[in-house]
Amino acid sequence: MRPKTTIVKPLGPIGAVVATALLVGACGGGGDSGGSRVGGEPEDGVLRVVADDTQDFDADAYLASAGDVTVEYVQSGFQNHTLMIEGLEDQMRLEVENGGRDSGTVTLQPGRYIIYCDVAGHRDGGMEARLLVE
Repeated sequence: MRPKTTIVKPLGPIGAVVATALLVGACGGGGDSGGSRVGGEPEDGVLRVVADDTQDFDADAYLASAGDVTVEYVQSGFQNHTLMIEGLEDQMRLEVENGGRDSGTVTLQPGRYIIYCDVAGHRDGGMEARLLVE
């Protein structure tokens, strides 16, 4: 006697939509509401920015008050990273590697700035964030 063969039929368009929705829902992750990650208010007047080995900062946007802004740059991994403020590169350049820290102070007027890493390929890889100064 021959064993029974099970025939699997294609899902069809509706089945494919349902399967895709279940897959996307299962892989949705948690914690992030889908929006941008915004860094908290500076503590003790110090803006802390953390760089990691995925060529990313710990937030997509940071907030600071106008005037003298002290930036503490922290490396959470081992890769070399820099922190620059677009248009103000000659006023501050911080560099970290191997879990290190660097800090500097820059005077900022109210406005929107871009911070980025100028290590070759890092900014192109997405290592930049917004800085809103109020």
